Formats: sequence, C-alpha cells, structure tokens
Amino acid sequence: MSETLPVFAVVGRVNKGKSSIVATLVEEEDPRAIAISHEAGTTRECRQYRVEIDGEALFAVVDTPGFEDAPRMLEWLRERETSAASRSEAIRLFIEHFSEGDEFAEECRLLTPVCEGAGILYVVDGSRPYRPNYEAEMEILQWTGRPRLALINTIGSGNHVEEWRRALGQYFNIVRVFDAHDSRFDDRIALLRAFREIDPECALSIVRVIEVLEADRLRRRAAAASVIGDLLVAGLTQVERLPLTDEEQLAAQTDLGLERLYRQLRKRERKTRETIEDLYQHGRVIRREVELEKPVFERDLFAETAWNVLGLDTWQLIRAGAIGGAAVGATVDIATGGASLLGGSVLGAVIGGASAFFGGKQAAQVRVLGQSLGGQVLCVGPIRNPNFPWVILDRALLHYASVSDRAHARRDPIELEQRGSLEEPEGLVAELETGTRGTLSSLFEQIGKSGEAVPSELRRKLADELEVVLEWVGSREATTPTGNAGTRPQTS
Repeated sequence: MSETLPVFAVVGRVNKGKSSIVATLVEEEDPRAIAISHEAGTTRECRQYRVEIDGEALFAVVDTPGFEDAPRMLEWLRERETSAASRSEAIRLFIEHFSEGDEFAEECRLLTPVCEGAGILYVVDGSRPYRPNYEAEMEILQWTGRPRLALINTIGSGNHVEEWRRALGQYFNIVRVFDAHDSRFDDRIALLRAFREIDPECALSIVRVIEVLEADRLRRRAAAASVIGDLLVAGLTQVERLPLTDEEQLAAQTDLGLERLYRQLRKRERKTRETIEDLYQHGRVIRREVELEKPVFERDLFAETAWNVLGLDTWQLIRAGAIGGAAVGATVDIATGGASLLGGSVLGAVIGGASAFFGGKQAAQVRVLGQSLGGQVLCVGPIRNPNFPWVILDRALLHYASVSDRAHARRDPIELEQRGSLEEPEGLVAELETGTRGTLSSLFEQIGKSGEAVPSELRRKLADELEVVLEWVGSREATTPTGNAGTRPQTS
C-alpha cells in the first residue's frame, strides 16, 4: 500500500453496517459495487475503494469480512505472546500461518490490510446491547498497534450507545457515533479530522484530503447554482413558434404551442435534476413525484394543484378565453408580410385566449407575428406569471436539499413534494430573507425583459446569488433531520 495514501480498513461483524459506512465514505453511487444486504456474510472478500478527485488519489477504504472465531484466534495469539511489544508480530505470524488454508480465512483477510498499514474503523451496532463476546475481537485489533477509531452505527430502534461507548473506550483511541444512513458532509470531514489526531504518519496527507474535499464541495455548489440558474432563465424566456397558414389552424396551433412549451420546460427541469444528482454522485437514485388528484398526471411545473387556478387547467383556460373572444388585458402583436390571412373574429379569439392567461393565470404570451416572406407565425411564451420562477426555484431548492447532503448508503427513493401554493407558499423560498428575495425578483425581471438572448453577465449574477442561497439551504438542512420532505429513511 502507498506510504502516503491514507487507507482505512472498516472492520466488524456481519450486518453491523460496515458496507453502508464504506458507501458513505467513498460516495459510491452504484449499489451493486458495495454489497448492502440483510443476509449474513455479504462481504466475503476485502475490497478496496479509492477516492479520487480530478485524478488525485485522496484516500482508500477497505471493506472487510467479519470475524468468524475471534476467541479461538486470541487464544492462539496468547500462546505465542512473549511481551506486549511482540503482539503486532504475533498478528503477522498468525496471518502467515493460516493464510493458505481455510481455517481462520476471514480473520486473515480482514487483518492483512491492517498489517500493511491501514488504520482501523471498527463498526458496532449501537441499537443492540453490548455483549462481552465482542472483547476478543476488540483485543485482537488492539494487538495490531494500528490507529483505531470505533464507530457506533445505529441500525435498529434500540439505544445502547452509552454502554458501547464505555466498553469501546477501553480498546480504541476515539469512539464516535456515526449513522451511515444519516451522515452529512461535515460528519465525514469530522471523521477524517479525528483520524488525523491519532495517526501522525498520515496527518499531513489527511490535511490535504480535507482541503481537496472542501474545495470540491464549493465547486459542486457553484456548478449546481449555475445549472439551476440556467433552468430559471429557460423558464423566463422559453418561446415556441409555429407557422399559421389559415384561421382554422389557430386553435390547434395554440394548443400545440402550449404543449411544446410545457414539454420543453418539463424536460429542462428533469435534466437539471439529473445533472445535480450526477454532480453529487447520486446518478442511480430513484426520484419520485407526488401524483395529482387526477392519477393520470404527475405533479409538475404545470399541475393544477401547483397553480391553484379555481379548478381550471391550462387547456380549459385558453379554450374558454378563445371561445369568448374577450380582449381585456391582453396584448397581441400582429405584423404581416403579405395579404392578411387572419380575420378580425379570429384575432379576437387569439386575444381572448391570451386574455384568459393574463387575467386568470398571467401565464404565457400568445402573439401572432409576420414572417419576412409572407404568412404568419404564432409565438407562445414566455410565461409571464411573476410567481412562476419562484415555483421553479422552490422545487429546485427542495431537490437540492434532498440530494446535496444525502448519504450514499441510503437506498430509499427521493420523495419530492412541493409545499404550499403560489398564493400561500410554504416551501424554502418562503423562508428566504427579504433582501435575497428582492435581489432575485429584480434579476428575474431583468432576465424576462432580455428576451431569448440573456446577457452572460446577467446569468452570472443570478448564479452568484443562487450560490449564496444554496449555501443557506445547506446550513439550514444541517440543523434539521435528514430525510425526504421530513421522512426518516429506512435503513438496510
């Protein structure tokens, strides 16, 4: 093993959460790569996982099998002990003696990386009572002379942490409670700092590891802010254009334009979520949306319950307005490059349809523009409801909070549910400081006025402000229990 690369061997009995801790420490996104199961003996061989960032190897974690017969091994060691100074040598002799046979095969596998220089992370289940029969394996680990840190993992509902803490304190340099399914970035950094204190040989390397991990954390947050900013810009500027050749096309093209507009924004939101999940190494996570009252539709950007429009959906509003031909509050720009193809009655329908948006929902602009070679084009979008970017942002923040500090040992789906409505928000945006909301509101207005060519400087300002918001989300989530919209995850 490398002389400078910190290596940690995760040791303990089967089904005590060793593999879950490994998955969390190395941010392993593939559930098949690290076996996490209720079946005893899931980990039969040592498997090493290296953590690298930008090609730089930071540290490695070794997932080991559990002890099979620690009391008998300890007896063998004691028979050959000459003094306390010879104990680590006795461990080496044990491995040499039994490494080629089937007897003590598991003990040889788990102790080999330790004898090669790995530090020890010993894992126990703090939800089960402490029993003296653990003392043999703890004493064996003490004999190795390697830096040792005990982790009390909480798998079930029981609480026997204090009795474990008292027992472990007699054999290990440091004892920590570490729930692999509820750990955050700061918990992992604290674990590395603890090991730095007990392993002087790797202290400088661990300092470097912490520096790189913290810098990478900032990089991820900045990247997430930029991606969410791009989503907001799309929501504020998206326009769909469709050709018009005669007045019979108007109603059908209006519906088609709206459908395309909404489909593109839905697609953009899904892509944003996938990008952020990949950014935080959760590319394989299952994400679930809450269904609408109408079970055929999923709740998304344009759901009736999200907009809260007196029981009318988007299509009902546009059709009702078009049939009535009401022109109150609407703006329709008309320019023709040849003979007009649209009569006054049809224009009234267009205006009425747009009015239904402006008056009922303040949603998408609907315009009829001339083309340079004659004919006309129907422009649908952008959405003008001033609350719309806040809906997008709130959903994005909820998703970010669910992903950015999610432990990689978790196998439960991400459950996303928008809280509140446009009129009475209860989501994260409702908790933003007044100054932050004012700044974002001003940026939303400037972007909306920019048209489809939003200046890069304006995009950068939005991303910078969102980065501050994401930092706030992270600090806020650190003071609340981890889960999906307040749900405690099921452990494995």
